[in-house]
Amino acid sequence: MTKYNVGVIGIGYWGRKILDEFTKVEDVNVIGVSDLDEKNLAFASERYGVKSGYKNYKDLLAVDGLNAVAICTPNKLHFQVCKDALEAGKHVLVEKPITLTSKDGKELVALAEKKGLMLSVGHIFRFNNALSEIRRLIEQKFFGKLFLMEMTWVNLEKAFPDRDVLFDLAPHMFDIQNYLLGEWPEEIICVGGPFRREEGEETAYVTSKFKDGLIATANVSWLVPRKTRQIMLVGENRSALIDAVGQEVTVYESGYTYKLGIDRNNTIGDELVHFVKSIANPKAETKNSGIVGVKTVEMIEAAKTSMREGRSVKL
Repeated sequence: MTKYNVGVIGIGYWGRKILDEFTKVEDVNVIGVSDLDEKNLAFASERYGVKSGYKNYKDLLAVDGLNAVAICTPNKLHFQVCKDALEAGKHVLVEKPITLTSKDGKELVALAEKKGLMLSVGHIFRFNNALSEIRRLIEQKFFGKLFLMEMTWVNLEKAFPDRDVLFDLAPHMFDIQNYLLGEWPEEIICVGGPFRREEGEETAYVTSKFKDGLIATANVSWLVPRKTRQIMLVGENRSALIDAVGQEVTVYESGYTYKLGIDRNNTIGDELVHFVKSIANPKAETKNSGIVGVKTVEMIEAAKTSMREGRSVKL
């Protein structure tokens, strides 16, 4: 098997998870990392033996033999770091959201296509076995006609100074809707706002309408003390409650309830293996492509327009 030399840019909370999982992928050598904090570079060296650490990510991009990078920087830096990586000829896996505007995201997709490079986005729930099983059951009409999808994506967080809850949590919401249903909404209505600060929504309620009549609702919040990542799917024949983190599915059918047998998987590890395989075979389907990443940003932009202007937004 071909060995791929990869680097990780941003060794914070999520970057450490990516680094850890990359060291377990047999076809990967982690040859360098980048972070502004010396402590994070020391962590990568001491814990994983990655001795090449750079404060300037461009120094990492210039390393001979580097094939790909995972970008785990703050959201506002995604566009520029991705652009520099692609222009340096590196395949890229960037955490969600791909960028803070769909315009910037489209520019990256076009650049990756021009360069013949892989651009993937960290939409991690596309690699979740419970959701993959629900997707299969939907395709087989197990639930019959779908009526409702109710998503609860909440937890208690500090008031981040550099981001809002829609860009933090809604990428998962819209991406999961698309992954399960195979389509994007036709209309979006959103209300929300800040509570502990002057601007930047900390809670939002989003309603999405689909062409077949299905209504999807979502509550995304940084104010709720109990962390929940839950989806309620309601159909004419059966319904299901999905714990997206625990990968547990409870089916409701004719007054009875039962759990599906789901083999819980390592979603991050499977995402990274998929990324490496996509590099090896560019013609293979990429579940979490840059195009998917851009579409989720377009949905967030529509939600923000709805919230700001107090109206529904047609797509």
